[in-house]
Amino acid sequence: RYGMIAFASSLDQGGPMARTAEDAALMLNVMAGHDPKDSTCIDREVPDYTATLNEPLKGLKIGLPKEYFSDQLAPAMEEQVRNAIREYEKLGATVKEVSLPNAKLAIAAYYVIAPAEASANLSRFDGVRYGYRCEDPKDLMDMYTRSRAEGFGNEVKRRILVGSYALSAGYFDAYYLKAQKVRRLIQQDFINAFREVDVLMSPVSPTPAFKQGEKNTDPVSMYLEDVFTIAINLAGIPAMSVPAGFVDGLPVGLQIIGDYFSEARLLNAAHQFQQVTDWHQREPQ
Repeated sequence: RYGMIAFASSLDQGGPMARTAEDAALMLNVMAGHDPKDSTCIDREVPDYTATLNEPLKGLKIGLPKEYFSDQLAPAMEEQVRNAIREYEKLGATVKEVSLPNAKLAIAAYYVIAPAEASANLSRFDGVRYGYRCEDPKDLMDMYTRSRAEGFGNEVKRRILVGSYALSAGYFDAYYLKAQKVRRLIQQDFINAFREVDVLMSPVSPTPAFKQGEKNTDPVSMYLEDVFTIAINLAGIPAMSVPAGFVDGLPVGLQIIGDYFSEARLLNAAHQFQQVTDWHQREPQ
């Protein structure tokens, strides 16, 4: 059994982590479906995600967002991603450049919306109903403050503070409402792109993985690692990360992004890639 805690309700999604795309499809078959107790869940028939895994990719139209192949991307990372895309061309796919003109606004919008929703969602963790409770509180206020101070890590506290500020009187319109308007522009960019192509492909991160704790003192630098991924959550579309090479002994992820409810197409594209490559079977040094 497992539980999921709401962080940012309009951005959250549950996705399987698996050894292969086929395994991910099997897991998603079990996970997907309507939950009447989940207000963010759509009541829609779920396909068999394994049924189309072996369909050929001939004619698949791949879009490469030019904003994701910019100076932010380490050259060695780009080389590995482009090598992966060449494998798709060998499988019969065609590739063209597309534009997501508002992509540069994604991090700013996300780091207003996500902390705002997190501050509201995490207010329920007060030491009373569930979750962590401090030892031997001297009164109710002590229990509230110590439970939250001891139970949340520094990054969680940082996001609660930022979110509470963004939602406070006098700042709601300037920050949260503005970020939601930017979010709509980002969503429209993806809608426009999928009129031209079937899927988008990009790196998952601009650099290989950083060392544990390396960016604890520089949270903004850490947030910039999300530059290629968080627009997907803002737009509410599906995406997946597929192993596609190594840089300095560390894995490189190829991100495959799809239109609304196109998970089967993404899994098909990933599975076909894994039939002709073995990156998903290798381990980092």
